[in-house]
Amino acid sequence: MEHMESDSSTRIIKETFPSEIVSIIGSIFAGVVLTILIIPFESFSVLILMVPAILSLRGNISGPFIARTSKDLIIGDFNFNTLIQNVCATIFLSLVISSLIGIISFFLNEFIFMVKAFSFLTFLIIPILSILLNLSISIPVSTFLNYIAFRYGLNVNNVVNPLMTAVDDFFSVFSFYLILILLGVP
Repeated sequence: MEHMESDSSTRIIKETFPSEIVSIIGSIFAGVVLTILIIPFESFSVLILMVPAILSLRGNISGPFIARTSKDLIIGDFNFNTLIQNVCATIFLSLVISSLIGIISFFLNEFIFMVKAFSFLTFLIIPILSILLNLSISIPVSTFLNYIAFRYGLNVNNVVNPLMTAVDDFFSVFSFYLILILLGVP
């Protein structure tokens, strides 16, 4: 029994460690890119308020998506209907929470920090479009990685979540920046 636990612990470490390294490097790279991209914006002090919430949302939404998809693969219940339900739930949660990010950011900037950078609608649209754009990349990539990890006998929970942290951090930054440019945010 003790030997089996040792093998299990060793397997967890072997599967998780490389993914965590990729996650850390990817997150640091995303932070550097984010800093370089948004510092030039006149509204930097307003925009930086949204960044932690958007990155947190990405993890809080994408993590459960990955977990539900991996559970479906493991128990043999992965099919088109469960995938569509999972995608719809993820998109709905993302829309609700990203709307809250925009609303809270607007009120903090208007009434606490007294900064009038842009309209309420812009505050609302930035996180919504950023998250939706990110999900358009994250959902297919994480589903693919879950499937590949499962097919190769890896524990998808050990491998995919850390890898997707790096992928999602990078694409969250890219999506945020792209939406700022498309909306003409100062």
